[in-house]
Amino acid sequence: MASVLIAVIIVIILVMIIIAIGWLSLSFNIKFASGQEDNNVTTPPVKPPAPIPPTIVPTPTPTAPNPNFQYLPQKAYVQAYGPEIGIPSSGGLQPAPTVVVPAQQAAPAANGGFDIGSIMAMVTAAGAGLFAKMKGDQAKKAETIAKDNMGSILDNKEALKELARIMYSMNPEKANQITDAPSIKLETLEKDAAEFRDKAAKA
Repeated sequence: MASVLIAVIIVIILVMIIIAIGWLSLSFNIKFASGQEDNNVTTPPVKPPAPIPPTIVPTPTPTAPNPNFQYLPQKAYVQAYGPEIGIPSSGGLQPAPTVVVPAQQAAPAANGGFDIGSIMAMVTAAGAGLFAKMKGDQAKKAETIAKDNMGSILDNKEALKELARIMYSMNPEKANQITDAPSIKLETLEKDAAEFRDKAAKA
């Protein structure tokens, strides 16, 4: 009973440790994902250059518009701009720049190579080992108890056989008259004790 109580207490402690580690991991991941991780790195604000006004190109108005081919004059153009490109030239349209997104670096493992996953694996392995040891100890204890019980039963059968032998030797005429209770005859008791002795030896 005490070993079961100790096992329950150990399991409760392990569950509390796993929940605490999971909670800390979840809060760290939420903080990291939302970008609130303080790396003590301050970047100076980038001031964008003043926009360049578009060059207005006068377009001639058609004198006789064709209803099938209508010309829509263009009064503005698309100008690509980004701080990494710089100020674009006014030479016309520019292709959209290719933006290279830097790969996200994995967070360095804390505690000299131990991260949450390896700690969880170690705790799980320790719990499984402890559980297996407790089950092995229980099996050994049950086997010892079973052997002790079989020894006690065999002793009782031998004592009952000897008691019957002594009682029947005191009054052999009455012992021979027993016909309605074959289970207490001396031969039956001797046979039962011998069979149980063989059974206990094989177990």
